[in-house]
Amino acid sequence: MIPVGVEYTQFLSDLRAVIRHELDHSSVIAEPLASPRDELLTIREAAALLDVTVQTVHEWKRRGLLKYNKIASRSYIKRADVLSALQGHQRTSKTGKGGRRG
Repeated sequence: MIPVGVEYTQFLSDLRAVIRHELDHSSVIAEPLASPRDELLTIREAAALLDVTVQTVHEWKRRGLLKYNKIASRSYIKRADVLSALQGHQRTSKTGKGGRRG
């Protein structure tokens, strides 16, 4: 685009007005690229979030309790899946061997 017969400052001002108008009247709504719930966690991160061992996470994967994604040779779990597993597997406090002592 080559402005002919128009001062540079006037051209720049007109161009800014057009861009501003398009941005103000745009019907496109920007969406986030990925929601935090879609964030992929490593097995260690998932274990820390669930407060269990890495071996327990692998066992839950094997038994189908946790869905996971393989990327190359590594397994990743969606944060949303970890949070739903957390709700289903709430830990209870243990009293220890033999119950209460008195």
